[in-house]
Amino acid sequence: MIKGAKIKYSTTQRAEVPLRQGSFLQRMFSDQYSKYYMLVPIIVYFLLIGIFPLIFSFVLSFLNWDVGAGKQITFAGLSNYVELIRDTRFWQTLQNTIIFTAAAVSLETILGFGLALLLNRNLRGQSVFRVLFILPMMATPVAVGYTWRMLYHVTNGPINHMLGLLHLPYVPWLSSSNTALMSVIITDVWQWTPFIFIILLAGLRSLPKEPYEAAAVDGASSIQTFFYITLPMISSVLAIAILLRLVEAVKIFDILFVMTAGGPGISTESSTMYAKIVGLGQFRLGYGAAIAYALLILSIIFFMILTKVFRTEKEIE
Repeated sequence: MIKGAKIKYSTTQRAEVPLRQGSFLQRMFSDQYSKYYMLVPIIVYFLLIGIFPLIFSFVLSFLNWDVGAGKQITFAGLSNYVELIRDTRFWQTLQNTIIFTAAAVSLETILGFGLALLLNRNLRGQSVFRVLFILPMMATPVAVGYTWRMLYHVTNGPINHMLGLLHLPYVPWLSSSNTALMSVIITDVWQWTPFIFIILLAGLRSLPKEPYEAAAVDGASSIQTFFYITLPMISSVLAIAILLRLVEAVKIFDILFVMTAGGPGISTESSTMYAKIVGLGQFRLGYGAAIAYALLILSIIFFMILTKVFRTEKEIE
């Protein structure tokens, strides 16, 4: 038995030697490190799709690169940003972007919150209504843009046809600078209100029931319950929904391009559309990159301030 034990010990010792003294490749492809190799495709994708374009466009914003004129690439310093400050068209497009973002996100938040409160109750057929409310968000922005462009048609559109049946004058929805931006805002609200609705409905369903039971015992009204219980508890979810929607609204391009192409004039032209026109239309790549980076910097500053405001309100509560 002693001899057999020695043989067993020596066999185990010989089996452990290759694991401790294996080659470099064996150690690198062992189970200890193989889990990290799964992250390599994601890291490569992030570097190629995210980091490299960000760095390249930043460097490009300091260059004069006019592809259309066939000029050589020259260092411009801050001249692109100085030109940007003096560019009245950029400030007009920035104003359009701010108006669109503020109006669309505000309406989407109010309507989405109202729908979430309505369907948070035990209503008959609420699952059907939930599906119907989500459908607009499932369509592509280009398809939505073309659909609403036909709806807004001055002579053949069903909206003006209904106005005619009511003996009301036709509205030049997309052909007038007074109504074009409002029309695009309505389209965006129709498509993206379900986004706010889904997030807030999930937040309402996750709230505890004990505070509501205590409020009912104390005789609190529905308005008091909403402002003193529901709204404070769901404020974090509401802030996340607003921030996510703001990020997408600032980048608006596809619906505007399909419905109005920035017109009439530049009354509906966004900053992202102006960057595309300058960079890929006029082939002034350096100035187009400066426009895009200016919008990025202003957006980061705004979101930092907004995040600070939401955090301060949460701490006060």
